[in-house]
Amino acid sequence: MNKYLKMILLMFGVYSFLLSSNSLAQLEYLLSIKKIDVHTHISSDAPYLRQIMDDLNMKCCTICTGGLNKETMDFQINSANEFCKEYPRYYAWITTFDLTQRNDPDWVENVKKQLRRDFENGAVGVKIWKEIGMEIKNADGEYIQADDPMFDPIFEFIAQEGKTLIAHLGEPIQAWMPSHLPVEGIPGTYWAKHPEYSFWDKPDKPSYSDIMAARDHVLAKHPNLKFVGAHLGSLEFDVDEVIKRLDRYPNFAVGIGGRTRYLMWQARGKVREFFIKYQDRIMYGTDRSGGFYKGLGQKEKMTENDIQDSRKSILDRHELFFRYYATDDDIPWGNYVIGGKPLPEPTYTVKGLALPKEVLDKVFYENAVEWFPGVNKDF
Repeated sequence: MNKYLKMILLMFGVYSFLLSSNSLAQLEYLLSIKKIDVHTHISSDAPYLRQIMDDLNMKCCTICTGGLNKETMDFQINSANEFCKEYPRYYAWITTFDLTQRNDPDWVENVKKQLRRDFENGAVGVKIWKEIGMEIKNADGEYIQADDPMFDPIFEFIAQEGKTLIAHLGEPIQAWMPSHLPVEGIPGTYWAKHPEYSFWDKPDKPSYSDIMAARDHVLAKHPNLKFVGAHLGSLEFDVDEVIKRLDRYPNFAVGIGGRTRYLMWQARGKVREFFIKYQDRIMYGTDRSGGFYKGLGQKEKMTENDIQDSRKSILDRHELFFRYYATDDDIPWGNYVIGGKPLPEPTYTVKGLALPKEVLDKVFYENAVEWFPGVNKDF
């Protein structure tokens, strides 16, 4: 075992006697190749982030959001532009656009102007978020979906510029199911903590199917637009649903975006076959945040303890995911930290996918370069 692998295994807390020789070889290979995390939310550069990326031979693509909060959006765009220019080896970025002025007659032209400037400053794509479909409404009080004609000239412009649209539209299907509180009364799910995105038993809200159908309509209307569905296209509960769209729309790809646990809950053979068959259209992503600030758009800097917690969270996420995708380990699973509470003991194990090396190459690096041209600048 080489010195580099020993260092990473020690950092991850994974000891060699827990791994088969084949798993060690697979993990060593994955650690050795270039990797791009295409879904992060970095508030600023920080030395600890660059150290992690050096140790893991990785680059991060930070995604800007916040179309309904222009101050937050501008902070993210300006910050990403600044630190990506200063450290292009470590960071790439994806921009977004303002939604607050959508009824202004000059809105489309102003959005194009902003996007053109961001592209000139190195943005490799554009993000739209679930506020489209789940928050904004038209003059009649109807929820505006992604296939609304108001967005067509913007999507056409993105395609003409040779850039990619990445979209987080809708939520996991659980958002349309009850969000129970655990016995101790602490919210146990994202939707219990964020009831504004829980659409359970709210007949005035769009259905899950409405939002997915609108997204699919965008794919059909704009066949020349490279479109990446964040979080497995919000179809994470079943890879068969992702496959239907990949087969139907050649301009569609998906980023994992922190949804690995949904893959772990599905039949291993089916998921492994999905990765092998669609190896050109799946991209690694963690949805991790980081930087000197406590949150996107916030001005309060993290303490040293905050930084150490962030570092550990990022490394733990990569360690789990690397083992799941690269090895055939039996990985302890079943519980994870919720609401800052102590980590419970895992209740079962999940067998890793042991993806072939050529699939790891594509999922962790080559597909990001293909779908987001320029993301590998100086890496």
